[in-house]
Amino acid sequence: MLNEQDIRWNLKAVDNAIAQQRQEGLDVPMDVIADLKRAARGEIHIADGIQTTYQKFVHGQVRRARSLS
Repeated sequence: MLNEQDIRWNLKAVDNAIAQQRQEGLDVPMDVIADLKRAARGEIHIADGIQTTYQKFVHGQVRRARSLS
């Protein structure tokens, strides 16, 4: 079980990873962020979050349509 300090550290790591993706011009879907935060709090295993995200990617659900203008 994770303690409060571990959870805070993990959530900060999630926030940093999301910020890095945004700096690269990538959009992280809200449901993926929710899974990352659940994993950071120890509510799900990281492998479960990866599998869920992979399944969305395989089925084309991760990318959203963007305007070219």
